[in-house]
Amino acid sequence: MATYVVMTPAGEREASEAVVFLRDGFSIAAFIFGPFWLFWNRAYLAGGLWLALVSSLALGGTRLGLRPEATALINFALSLALGFEGVRLLIWTLERRGFRENGLVACDNAQEAEEVYFHTGRAAYTASPSCGREEP
Repeated sequence: MATYVVMTPAGEREASEAVVFLRDGFSIAAFIFGPFWLFWNRAYLAGGLWLALVSSLALGGTRLGLRPEATALINFALSLALGFEGVRLLIWTLERRGFRENGLVACDNAQEAEEVYFHTGRAAYTASPSCGREEP
């Protein structure tokens, strides 16, 4: 079962079209595509900063005379970090745009998470409903 972070626009009337559901956890797409995944998700500042970080580490590694294996290991570690923390960068980007974290929903997919969230009345920081199923 996945956990979805609910992001709603602050200061506006909460329209259901403006609510964003982000799946919390490891992102394989962020791990594989790196900063391009951030650009695809419209996190331009985070993507630019991540691209600058990766580029500077690669350039610094060659200037310092690191072996290619060490540079590859550093790039792998950065990709792994982005896979685990990429969703947090998206949340940070949405918060900069005026959204706020408004709850957590635990469901099997995003569609169920939307149904549960809108059915519970959009209460701030609701206890994670489990889509009508009992936890073992």
